[in-house]
Amino acid sequence: MKSGTARKSIILVSVSIFLTLAMAEVGLRVLSSAGIAPNLFAKLGQAKPPLDTREGAGMYYVHPYSSYNLKPGYTKGKTEHINNVGFRGDNDVVVPKPADTYRIVAIGGSTNFGVYLPKDKTYPYYLEADLQQRFAGTSVNVEVFNAGLTGSTAAESLHRLFFQVLPLEPDMVVIYHGYNDLFPRVFDDFQDDYFHFRRSNPDNPPGMTRFMLYRLMLLALNPVAFHENYDLQNHVWRTENLPDSDSDRLTNFFNSDESVFEYNLEQIVKVLEANDVQPVLATFANHRDGVHWNDYIPAYAWEEGINQNNRAPFAENADHLPQINIWAQKASEGCCFSDSIHMTPEGNVIKARIFADTIEPYVQISTQ
Repeated sequence: MKSGTARKSIILVSVSIFLTLAMAEVGLRVLSSAGIAPNLFAKLGQAKPPLDTREGAGMYYVHPYSSYNLKPGYTKGKTEHINNVGFRGDNDVVVPKPADTYRIVAIGGSTNFGVYLPKDKTYPYYLEADLQQRFAGTSVNVEVFNAGLTGSTAAESLHRLFFQVLPLEPDMVVIYHGYNDLFPRVFDDFQDDYFHFRRSNPDNPPGMTRFMLYRLMLLALNPVAFHENYDLQNHVWRTENLPDSDSDRLTNFFNSDESVFEYNLEQIVKVLEANDVQPVLATFANHRDGVHWNDYIPAYAWEEGINQNNRAPFAENADHLPQINIWAQKASEGCCFSDSIHMTPEGNVIKARIFADTIEPYVQISTQ
């Protein structure tokens, strides 16, 4: 076959594939507009999920202070439910807090939220069950609410304290951060307020999620992971500031340090103490031999960064705060981690038990 003929054949096949995909996309949109297969399109949500409203399709919405948040009342199938205040789980938060209730709020990122796990396989869920069992037969009712927000840094948690956590009258807040604050350190032009890293723009194109066909394929191939705002990072990251090469990302990492993370964590502690809420610090557990969570942070940077983040805030608060050294006590068996940082349900059971061992005496003292 002559090169010219081969080139024409490639062009013809490429155009045919493009037109087929375009027709499939148009067909899906026509079916959706006509109200055909409503259950399917309810699962797909909208081709461009609305981020500027707290209702409708999509699990997230943009927030003026904490960049983004979970939509209160959002549900998806049997595995996902966001309660009345935007926390993960079935149980709504009652305010004012009922008498004889000890309320714990757990804040952190995806490892706290329990990404890709059912809502009843997360460590806050197991922690509540463990503590309720320990205080069974007493007048104390222990509540644990999962305020984890996938992808959030300690900066987001600091902002969320004022608008989402403190109004709920918590007695204790468990702080489990350490990984997501590494992302700003590999972006260009590091700034203490993370302006170089975070964006909050509801009109920012959501990548491939704008296409119904892509969303259908994603739902079919990975139904557990799929949700309407699947491509969240395209909304809240300034991807133009992320270098292409690992060497440039490592350079950015070593030109920054853990001081901003430490500062934000210390401010969270000070705000909680000023409001008579018991802070609990926890080191961040990781599995070095596990499959790395993502490719954005070079392997050495995330390992060293977690080490730095686990050391920094704890030395400053060693004398007066309860601390859970999950980093030292973590089970390193493969059964406990699904990747380098996220735990399996079995791992979350272990994690919850370690947390409960530290928390139980404080609940006892507070309720006597």
